[in-house]
Amino acid sequence: MIAKIRHIIFIGLTALLFSCGTYYQKTLATEQALVVGNYHGAKEAVEGSKFLKRKRNSLLYALEMGKVLHLKGDFKESNKYLEYADYKMQEFNSIGDHAVGALVNQSMQTYRAEEHEKIMVHYYKALNYMQMGDVEEALVEARKINLAQQALNIAAKSKDHLYRQDPFGLMLMGMLYEADHDYNNAFIAYRNAKEVYDADQSGLFHLNKPSHLEQDIVRTAQYAGITYSSALQIEENYAEHGELILFWENGLSPVKNEKDMFFSLDQNNDGFFFASDGLMIPIDYNFAASDPDFDPGSVGLIRLARSYYVNRMPMTMGVNVEVNGQQQKLEMAQDISALAFQQEKENYLKDLGADLLRLTLKKISEAALKEADETAGTLLNIANFATEKADTRNWQSLPSQIQFARIPLKEGLNKVKVETSLGETIELEVFGTGRVLFRNVVTY
Repeated sequence: MIAKIRHIIFIGLTALLFSCGTYYQKTLATEQALVVGNYHGAKEAVEGSKFLKRKRNSLLYALEMGKVLHLKGDFKESNKYLEYADYKMQEFNSIGDHAVGALVNQSMQTYRAEEHEKIMVHYYKALNYMQMGDVEEALVEARKINLAQQALNIAAKSKDHLYRQDPFGLMLMGMLYEADHDYNNAFIAYRNAKEVYDADQSGLFHLNKPSHLEQDIVRTAQYAGITYSSALQIEENYAEHGELILFWENGLSPVKNEKDMFFSLDQNNDGFFFASDGLMIPIDYNFAASDPDFDPGSVGLIRLARSYYVNRMPMTMGVNVEVNGQQQKLEMAQDISALAFQQEKENYLKDLGADLLRLTLKKISEAALKEADETAGTLLNIANFATEKADTRNWQSLPSQIQFARIPLKEGLNKVKVETSLGETIELEVFGTGRVLFRNVVTY
């Protein structure tokens, strides 16, 4: 028994030593390179990260590398990593992996993507394909976005969850179908996006509904021969020489930090619950089932390490976009920071209850072992304390926000100029040939 306990301590202390510091601290070199536009240096930082090379972080490695290679302009190579990330997102955690999360901590589990990260994988893959001129493969991403939307709706479970559908993902589907002249599917995607915007009264989506979305619906409905009632009329000869869909990605998404929380286990007529500073979390677990004399007070104070999002303010506060000397209006496409905080809020009590139950069962195991062997129980207590760490991983190279503009092009050369609030100028040249073009500019 003592040998087994020593083995647990070794695993726990090893996990502690190699996991000290948050994920943000481990990836700081990558961020510093990205912010100054040194994409080659960012790629080297990701490649050189021993933390990301660990098997449990293979999804994160693929996400970060895919994003860096996209910014570097290696679109084909970027999609190799993003395709692998998409594959990893579909995998189910093994029983052993769940056991690690239950017995050690969640940061030692295989990383599972946040719900909004799953949509963003398809955004970057579609951007890569469109910039390579491969509309057919980009359409595959449109279909995958549809599957991701269905999975998101299932994962939300509760009707109280605001993030059940992603209107940006639906709009992106519409844009991709429209680029392929599949106006029937484009109409359906745009209409579904509008329904999500209109149904939301929280401000998470409703306040960000693009002003031209209704026009997009009317246009694709008419092209598809679908009867759609609207006061708007289709714009004659809209984008007859092609259209530029320009995305402006700004800032960096929130990072996760760690804090300690302290709870006690109590019992009332309704059952067991965790309590801390007026917060009561009921738990559907009967601790007295195997021990009728179970005393909640014997568990003592429970220390829980929890992760929480920290916002990162962008350095660039705004941009001015001109195409052929004409100023263009940008509108919100995806507020990734807002989505991250919303998901944290929606999952807070559920995740907190699961973590507290995990720690309580650990403490009960400690007490049972200590009763049989005081030294072994003490050693297990040390091991459990050493391995209690929050999971601070997330896809950190994502932007904070994405805004966009739909810009009809003139025939031939079109000059795009983006001036930032920091005095930087980004210039692009695109050609109006009747096609829909996707481009993105990035600031921090």
